[in-house]
Amino acid sequence: MDKMDRRSFLYKAGRGSLLAALAAVVGTLFVRQQVVRDQECSSEFQCRNCRKLSGCNLPEAFKARENGKEG
Repeated sequence: MDKMDRRSFLYKAGRGSLLAALAAVVGTLFVRQQVVRDQECSSEFQCRNCRKLSGCNLPEAFKARENGKEG
């Protein structure tokens, strides 16, 4: 059985680290895309008539909730 020399070890460790970082970035972008897709407005910004108004995080929903409290 061969012993691994320092150069080979560093090369393999660096390559493994880069692959792990790439997987983390891709995973983060995928999760963000899912969150954005879930936050898309299905009511064409007619917030008062929307069933999702109470849990919506879009800026228009915040405004609609504030306007609803006043009136």
